Amino acid sequence: MARKSKKGQFRVINEIKDQLILQADRWGKSGFYTPLKLEEMELEQCRKIKSDFLAERSNLEYEMCLLGTDKKEVLIKIERLESYIKKADRVIEAHERRINKMLDKLVGDKKAVKKAEDYINTKHTVSVIIQ
Repeated sequence: MARKSKKGQFRVINEIKDQLILQADRWGKSGFYTPLKLEEMELEQCRKIKSDFLAERSNLEYEMCLLGTDKKEVLIKIERLESYIKKADRVIEAHERRINKMLDKLVGDKKAVKKAEDYINTKHTVSVIIQ
């Protein structure tokens, strides 16, 4: 059952992406939502979610240490948050890998690019011999 609901969620998300791209095209922003741009947007949102998890963890630690609430319950919540934070880290790393892969395709041959970059960045000198 979990697999079916996950596939359904992905279908809904993909439909929303398609509608977003279609609406952008209608508004004259064709080509704005490239796969790279969408991946960057997802990465940014994952980082925001992770920061929210970290803020919630610090709030729970503060609550546990200073307010003296039920420590067992708070420890369980912190443990759950830790698993969510680890999952967010994995998702962020996956997005970063996909972005790097897309950028590598755009760059092409790295050796040729490096050679051209070195050539552009070197300062050429002219030497003149006066007799």
